[in-house]
Amino acid sequence: MDFSVTVKPSFEEYKIFNRVVRSKLGKSQSKTILLSCILLVIVGLVFLLGEPILAAALLAAWAAALALGYIQAQRRVKKVWDSNAALREGESVFRFTESGLGITSTNGQAHLDYDKLYRLIETDTHFYLMTAINMGSGFPKSLCTPEQQSFIRERCGK
Repeated sequence: MDFSVTVKPSFEEYKIFNRVVRSKLGKSQSKTILLSCILLVIVGLVFLLGEPILAAALLAAWAAALALGYIQAQRRVKKVWDSNAALREGESVFRFTESGLGITSTNGQAHLDYDKLYRLIETDTHFYLMTAINMGSGFPKSLCTPEQQSFIRERCGK
């Protein structure tokens, strides 16, 4: 089965890609959860030791740190998007064949054997073809027929 998927990237799609990749491949969420649990235990102990004002201050600092981390991550995504004209103005064509995956974009062309892909990330709405832990491209599943989606899962999934 041979077929192509053409994608014109948007900032919204790029934000989704970054969120999905961080959540599926990154360890930052688990670190944040672990540190949050440790801090909540400390806050509980401080409160039990009779220092409710200090406990409230620690909780406020924790909430502020989480909010600042989120804002910083969003700014970083926007900065990368704004600085990458090839990403913003380009179009990518993914050509799926029996022998491998061809990718053509404004940056050039590449052909990959399916076993050279780092990972396929599949969500309810998208496929993300990862060539490395932090590098890849995605497209909406709605651009593919159910048969094509099965082909992508079989060839790209590990």
